[in-house]
Amino acid sequence: MLRYRRGRGAECSRRGFILLLVLVVTALLSFAVYTFSHLMVLEATAASESLQQLRRRRLAESAIELATAGIRQRSAGRIAPQLDLLLGDGQRARLLLLQSLPTNGAELRRGLVNESSRLNLGTLPLQLSRRQQSRNRLLALPGVTPPLADAILDWMDEDNDPSEFGAEAAWYLSQSPPRLPRNGVFQDLHELLQVRGMTAELLYGEDQNANGVLDPEENDGSLTAPADNRDGVLQTGLSALLTLVSAESSGAERGGCILINDNDLAGLYDRVQTRFGSEAALFVVAGRLNGINWLDDLRPDEGEDMETRRLERLEQAEARLNAQLGLNKTPGGQDSSTSRGGLLLTGRPVFSFRSLVDLFGGEVRATVSGEDRLLRSPWPSDPATVSRMLPEFERAFALTGDSVIRGRINVNSAAAEVLATIPGISESAARSIRSLQPRSLQGLTAEDGSVAWLLSRGLVTMGEFRAIAPLITSGGDVFSGFAVGQIIGRQPVAVIHFVLDASRQSPQVLQLEDLPVMSADIAGLR
Repeated sequence: MLRYRRGRGAECSRRGFILLLVLVVTALLSFAVYTFSHLMVLEATAASESLQQLRRRRLAESAIELATAGIRQRSAGRIAPQLDLLLGDGQRARLLLLQSLPTNGAELRRGLVNESSRLNLGTLPLQLSRRQQSRNRLLALPGVTPPLADAILDWMDEDNDPSEFGAEAAWYLSQSPPRLPRNGVFQDLHELLQVRGMTAELLYGEDQNANGVLDPEENDGSLTAPADNRDGVLQTGLSALLTLVSAESSGAERGGCILINDNDLAGLYDRVQTRFGSEAALFVVAGRLNGINWLDDLRPDEGEDMETRRLERLEQAEARLNAQLGLNKTPGGQDSSTSRGGLLLTGRPVFSFRSLVDLFGGEVRATVSGEDRLLRSPWPSDPATVSRMLPEFERAFALTGDSVIRGRINVNSAAAEVLATIPGISESAARSIRSLQPRSLQGLTAEDGSVAWLLSRGLVTMGEFRAIAPLITSGGDVFSGFAVGQIIGRQPVAVIHFVLDASRQSPQVLQLEDLPVMSADIAGLR
């Protein structure tokens, strides 16, 4: 009887174990099915998101194409910085062109950045006679010290002789790891970190990874590097004030454009006469031959670039003396009988126009039809005449036969810190110019007119205006910005930082950088 009971108990135990085993196997199979289903859902979601991200990037690329088309037509100031679309599947999408990615709810700065609103390091003169000017321009930038300014110039110049506070190969080879200065123009702004005295904090500010986005570690105070003030605003460093690519078309390729510094003086006279009359042609060509004087010009001991101005005047005086002695006649050049308007065209020009502002208010002493005459510019230097005629001169003349002019600063869009790097513009004058800059509704300043408003609004005198004119512009044909592709209702957006060069006939992309996928909130979009 007892064995019987133990047998039934054992059989019940076996049945209970089998039931438990079936439940475990069923649970495992169910879990496997669930895991597989979940993985398939994740795979489908990932595939869908990848497709959506691809579409967002294509939208961002379309924004760049939109910018390229506008720039190709020389209408950068009229590019629509936002375009809403309806996709084939009914989703709404948006293309955006932004000057910067906003932070902390700041207003979107739509449009493009004109690279001519920044100081171009690659165009700073390195020759000894103009070295001090370049040094002073760097010193005007916030945080730049004399040792750093000299080190930047030494990095670019061709010799191995350090300047007063600079550094050359001997110093760099003593570092760990050793390196050599390029002895040429920087390849990119990041290369500045190789220069003695330059730091990431000075170059990039809080944006240490240079992505244009206020990342969490850049807005947490002292918790993590880099150091920041936790104000929700991305503080940028020198990189926002510097460029290596600013350029603009010289206009030399425009049909009917007059090369005012052309050495074919007879042809120059004829072209100017056709456009502006005999008096203007005689003044321009006589000025090229003998040099121009301005009664309102700065004295050689005025302004910040005294040495350069002194050397220019000495060179002009020497050239005029050679012309009078007959020492600068062009062998095999224009025939001695070549003349226009009673002016003999027998020698090399001693003067080149530094800017079109040189056309206003000057006087030239020349021998015309055998008589010594004082020729005065047909265009007086009063603000009204300058404002009226300078835009026309910019359409009619080109200063150089080169297709591109590099490094001039756009006074319509440059920050006060950049304006202060122009020799002759003080910090207070730079702030005044900044406060009066013409504002476009879209923040685009590529076509805001000539630079004559500096004179007409009394920000500079005519002498100061003439001195700074070779360094300033109201144009610029290289633009940068952020192209954003967004599908409305979905958080992630695609962002591409790009640089477009339209200084030549066919615009080209100089830089294209995909930023990490970010949410619309982080990108400043709602």
